[in-house]
Amino acid sequence: MVSAKHEGPIQIIRDNPEVVAQLLTTAFRIELSTDLVIRTASEEFTNIAPTAYRADSVIEICEGDSARPSMAVVVEVQQRQDPAKRRSWPVYLTTLKARTRCPCYLLVICPERPVADWAREPIKIGHPGFDLRPLVVGPGVGPLVASTEQAAQAPEMAIVGALANVTPPDREAIEIIHAALVTIENAGRENADLYTDLVLNALPKAARRILEELVKTDIVDYEFKSDLFLRSQAKGEVKGEAKSVLKVLDARGLSVSDEVREQILACTDEQLLDQWLVRAIKVECVDDLFG
Repeated sequence: MVSAKHEGPIQIIRDNPEVVAQLLTTAFRIELSTDLVIRTASEEFTNIAPTAYRADSVIEICEGDSARPSMAVVVEVQQRQDPAKRRSWPVYLTTLKARTRCPCYLLVICPERPVADWAREPIKIGHPGFDLRPLVVGPGVGPLVASTEQAAQAPEMAIVGALANVTPPDREAIEIIHAALVTIENAGRENADLYTDLVLNALPKAARRILEELVKTDIVDYEFKSDLFLRSQAKGEVKGEAKSVLKVLDARGLSVSDEVREQILACTDEQLLDQWLVRAIKVECVDDLFG
């Protein structure tokens, strides 16, 4: 299941693709023209083989009035080490290069340090000199935004940096995040609630308390408001109830086949899961659960 933590940074980038240019110049010192048009592009990468390739996001950067991109960026959010990605990432870039005929970059957002360190390792293709070194935004990349003034100028980059854990969430870092959230809220952006949800969900408890002190509102009793989080929470609750059904069956020593286990975990009907949970307490065999 795709999580809000995965989708959050991608949603920010889709809403504000210019943040990718900010990340390239700030974190990796890649020089860009000041006269740019930045847009999202197709995330599909077709291939002769039957395997389907789809990146999290693709951004094209055009100079001046040109409709052709002068640079293209594949953006991925990676929360765990996945060897398959080290095979698909080169496909993304080479296919994008063929499609756009311009320099292409791979930008990977990794909130966890072990994953960030793993993603930074060069991907050796085999051909001499043909190694891919992903540009990784995550712990250790350094502060992207160093002051509240900078946060007000580039609030989305400050939030992406917070979600990527580029710096420890101490009080100074939380003040910068707060300035970014206030800037977006005061601008009347429609996704202000979503961005607040993303930050609150990502912060550890101690850092969240610091943010609560700064806003001086009802945020102590904050309820997630955005559709993304409401959907994510609902899915999480349903999945938790399905696991409860299995725990009861396992605790009672009833044999549960892999097929039945998958059927229970795949169920998204809360009312049906409630029925199964009640039955799980008293059935003599698992087949009676569905009776």
